[in-house]
Amino acid sequence: MRNRFHIGGRSARSRIDADRARRIGAIAAAALMAMGLAACGSRLAGTALQAAKGQASGNGTSSGRSSGLGAETAGSSGTAGSSGTAGTSGSAGSTGTGGAGTAGGGAAGANTAVGGTTASCNSSDNGGATDVGVTANSITIGNIASISGVAPGLTQSAQAATEAFAAYVNSAGGICGRMLKVQTFDDGNDTGNNAADAQQACQSDFALVGSASGFDNGGASAIQSCGIPDDAAEISTHELGNVPNVFGASPGNAHYWPTGPAVWLKSQFPNAVTHAAMIYLNAPATQEQAQAEMQAYQSVGFNYIYSVQVSPTEPNYAPYVAKMQSAGVQYVTEYSDDNSAARLVQAMAQANFQPQVVDWFSEEYTQHFLSESQGDANGNLVLMATTPYEDSSSNPGMQLFLSWLNRVAPGTQHDIFGEFAWSAGLAFLQAAKAVGAHLTRAALISQLQQIGSWNGGGVQPPDQSFGQKIPSPCFSYFKISGNGFTRVYPSAAGSIDCTSGGLVHY
Repeated sequence: MRNRFHIGGRSARSRIDADRARRIGAIAAAALMAMGLAACGSRLAGTALQAAKGQASGNGTSSGRSSGLGAETAGSSGTAGSSGTAGTSGSAGSTGTGGAGTAGGGAAGANTAVGGTTASCNSSDNGGATDVGVTANSITIGNIASISGVAPGLTQSAQAATEAFAAYVNSAGGICGRMLKVQTFDDGNDTGNNAADAQQACQSDFALVGSASGFDNGGASAIQSCGIPDDAAEISTHELGNVPNVFGASPGNAHYWPTGPAVWLKSQFPNAVTHAAMIYLNAPATQEQAQAEMQAYQSVGFNYIYSVQVSPTEPNYAPYVAKMQSAGVQYVTEYSDDNSAARLVQAMAQANFQPQVVDWFSEEYTQHFLSESQGDANGNLVLMATTPYEDSSSNPGMQLFLSWLNRVAPGTQHDIFGEFAWSAGLAFLQAAKAVGAHLTRAALISQLQQIGSWNGGGVQPPDQSFGQKIPSPCFSYFKISGNGFTRVYPSAAGSIDCTSGGLVHY
């Protein structure tokens, strides 16, 4: 994947924590909204990339828009919006100084009024029951996450963040007076379960919001057939990514792959990237993404001298490590969950195999991975696709996200899936408010398609075209240092690189 707040309509397979539900209800009742909302083919780059996105925003900047949700403040580069009114364009974010080819991390405010307008609605006349999962008083959204199964708790944070998002919206009066209800599903890291969850959501939920699963290809057919809007945290498989009514805060890589990280790695470790190894799990998402990354990275000079597919439950990585040593591998990366990654790290340490570069994606950006790897991952690189939690002190959007996550689901792991789910929730909020009183699935999809540059209120890099499913080219690199992560590139706090490389278009 390079890439429980439920009221009513509970499925037999939904996992709901009653104590957590009561906490959320108390939070919503307390109305804590006094706080602010203060996120191989041809390669596209520069103006060509912007043209593909249907916009002309410059690299390293992101226009802030004031919000239509009352009592909010836009992000650091946006302008505050008046309560409940349409926002106007804010000023562009400043360019950072993280080194050549880098861009500043000025974050736009969450866009909650598409095209600068918000449709008219109020709690006394909001259209009533307008579609599946919509009544005069509520909107039921579904969330499919991978909580049990072969990789326990893998995307549980996405579900917790979706519940936090619902509590946040409800504390401000909901959407046109309708309160959000979240129906939760656990697909158990299983394609068949994912399909069954999607089928049930089609029948009972207005939309899917904040879902994340490495087995999301299971639900693709049902989601396309029933036309339910799917505003996912992360799209993991090409099969789901190709469904027209599916969008994602992390939109997947069915058609695009960023090459900026490969360009930077080549500039820093030219010998290592020509002696590269790719290890990936035997699962739909990891298979697709490993193959796509190798194709994209080879286009800028990587040479993979070893690649192998392993079982998600593989207990012994020693034979693979021995083969990498024998082949002269100097760059190692793996598409897997953090448990599998920890087993690889430990096998490398036991064999005293020290390649020049070990490069993890953000799935390993967790305290759990640090604990599991027992110090053996020190010095390894971590590619960041979201705003680092280390930057939250200067990022109002991250602060808002964390404040609600910690209230609703204290102790939830801080990882990328939670950030993506929160971002997806804000996109849903923007689109639903733009539709107004007569909320239908078709109208919501139309509004999601119109969302352009997006940063999830500050929890993601800018320059992603949400509605067109074009991922951001922006990135940063951290390294594992003891019990934490430290910034490597760009060096300036809060900065990101949006100009190295581009997007390979498949």
